[in-house]
Amino acid sequence: MKNLTIYNPVKIHFGAGEIENAGHLAKSLGKKAVIVTGKSSTKKTGLLDKVVKLLEKEGVKSVVYAGVTPNPKNTEVEEAAALAVKEGCDFVIGLGGGSAMDAAKGVAVVAGSGGKLWDYIGMPGKKAKDIGKSLPIILIPTLSATGSEGNPAAVFSNPVLNQKAAIYNPDKIFPAISIVDPDLTLSVPPKQTAEGIIDVVMHVLEEYLTGEIDCDMQDRFTEGIILTCMEQGVKAIKNPGDKHARAQIALSSTVALQGLPNSGRAGAWVVHPLEHAVTAFYDNIAHGAGIAAILPSYLKYLGEVKPDKVHQLADRLFDAPKDIKGELKTAFCIENIRKFITDIGLSDNFKDLDIGMENMEKFADKVIEVGGLPWKLDRERLIQIFKDAF
Repeated sequence: MKNLTIYNPVKIHFGAGEIENAGHLAKSLGKKAVIVTGKSSTKKTGLLDKVVKLLEKEGVKSVVYAGVTPNPKNTEVEEAAALAVKEGCDFVIGLGGGSAMDAAKGVAVVAGSGGKLWDYIGMPGKKAKDIGKSLPIILIPTLSATGSEGNPAAVFSNPVLNQKAAIYNPDKIFPAISIVDPDLTLSVPPKQTAEGIIDVVMHVLEEYLTGEIDCDMQDRFTEGIILTCMEQGVKAIKNPGDKHARAQIALSSTVALQGLPNSGRAGAWVVHPLEHAVTAFYDNIAHGAGIAAILPSYLKYLGEVKPDKVHQLADRLFDAPKDIKGELKTAFCIENIRKFITDIGLSDNFKDLDIGMENMEKFADKVIEVGGLPWKLDRERLIQIFKDAF
């Protein structure tokens, strides 16, 4: 285990009914908010109107930007930031799923420091512009998935460049306050619930699979989050109104990327950049759906080059028979991961997502263009992982 520093300044208000405190909490950050949200769901559920009224009750003014789409676009962030500046907003509220929350972080940066969003995103051969100032942020998730409410990261898409990339900045885009009310997730349909669940699982799996091997506590933390998502996820999908299941998934989502589960590992993120390359071209595919399609083929690769944690998963999550070893244990783990993916209603391959085999080299090149080669992979192995996901 590596030496570690844990820093997380987010004040998280968790529990059923916590949304009622939105106005009081917002008042502590500023006088006028730009509420960044998606195009329809928070309007349909009445949540957007509710938040506006809760703010008004505390004397906090607001303007609404309701133009965020899945895989939030740089242009959307810049439009919302321009609105915030024009209206004199002094803080940002992200209301919705991961796209709305990540967009809110981008708005906080662009409204605070000016310029274009892509100025602040670094890539091989392209240095990110320093963020001078960002507006304070409140996040209110309506989907358990990205964990954006507890971390200083945000992912954006640039359709012109076919790039999907992240800003990570603990000094500037940690939310000041997050309101995690699991009852806000009760209206989420089964498919989106499942896509969120697999994202939560992957958030703790990435470094578990590739990081230091002597992280016993972190391993158990990770396995506990995954088991919770597996057990409670099936319940939430079968009965969307199961408040206990929804609360457990919501807490797992928030905790997964809050710092502790991955601390001391120094592991690599591989599946996420691979998925980002896919949805940079296929914007209609949800992030979680892309992860579900790639994960089994990635585990197959790890079974060849670093099987220890794959086998540990087989033992601890799926109670692998004692007499299976080596490749058989890897196959057992992958079989059970596939079963979990399909049991919650997702696809475990590209073919079901209408992604053609002719795209695999293009995906690999996009991974390298945006972030370089992840972990120990070369271009050929990247291509092979994509092909095995077909």
